[in-house]
Amino acid sequence: MHPVWRTLFRPVRGKLAAYSLAMAFAFVATVVRHAVDHLLPPGFPFLTYFPAVILAAFLGGRGAGAVCGVLSLMASWFYFIAPYNSFGLSGPVAVALLFFTAVVVVDILLIDGLTKRQARLEESQRKLAAMADQQTLLFKELQHRVANNLASVSSMLRLQRRQIERDPASAARILESADNRIELMGRVHRQLYDPAARELSLPDQIKNVVSHAQEVADASHVVIEVNAIEARMAVDRMMTLMLLVTEVINNSLKHAFEAGMPGEVQLTLDRVANRRLRLTIADNGKGLDPASANEPPRHRGLGTTIIRGFVSQLGGEVSTDGTRGVTTVVEFPEDVD
Repeated sequence: MHPVWRTLFRPVRGKLAAYSLAMAFAFVATVVRHAVDHLLPPGFPFLTYFPAVILAAFLGGRGAGAVCGVLSLMASWFYFIAPYNSFGLSGPVAVALLFFTAVVVVDILLIDGLTKRQARLEESQRKLAAMADQQTLLFKELQHRVANNLASVSSMLRLQRRQIERDPASAARILESADNRIELMGRVHRQLYDPAARELSLPDQIKNVVSHAQEVADASHVVIEVNAIEARMAVDRMMTLMLLVTEVINNSLKHAFEAGMPGEVQLTLDRVANRRLRLTIADNGKGLDPASANEPPRHRGLGTTIIRGFVSQLGGEVSTDGTRGVTTVVEFPEDVD
């Protein structure tokens, strides 16, 4: 339906307005019926009332149609059915009144059903339009994130190629590390852009990402505890946060513990002053070498570059303490409403 017509024939809002409209239609129908009485042969007492009931039901709803129907029945019975100007009742009069009542009830129910069906159809159209807009937005967002991820993969491979050029013997280890990072990135991407998973809370998203990182690293001997609050984050920034979490967790799983040695990693996400979030990831592993204790990440190289890049994308700051295990703290702004 064209928007102009939908506005013109929109049902009247409010019972008082609807019932007032119904009484007005019944009054107008009575006036018109009086005006044309001399033009009609006997036997048409309800002629002008049927349109009044239909319009009242269409514009005011079922209740307004019923009110108009009752008033119309009383007016037609009193003024236009013999004996006139009375409520005299006989067999033929009762049949005529029952006929009018039956027709009015059917009209009201049909109009009410059609109106509700039209309302459901318009609601469905609004939902479909909203879904289409959301899908378009998600598609654009997905394209943007895929392009960013591919750029990240490309930069990472360039860095690792330089490492291989400096130390050809480390090629297998470096390629394995790159493979793990790309696999984790793919898992995080699928998780965040899965329509079923988009309803998950931020703590659940983080727990799933940590589980992926632990599985890829084959580090079931390390216990990872997650204590995170719910926070407002756009999907794009959440993606960056998840990739940052996987990188820091992966560093701990790779470097903090000897092969097969049990250990613990604590991940905490809380809110600090000025609408900022603080991510803390601490392990109880062997810590940093004293010579590199002041370095932000665990070791120089690709991991450092990746972590700094993610922190920069979040608009945050990172610090690391390696005296007792390694504790990485990242503070960054929370999304505003």
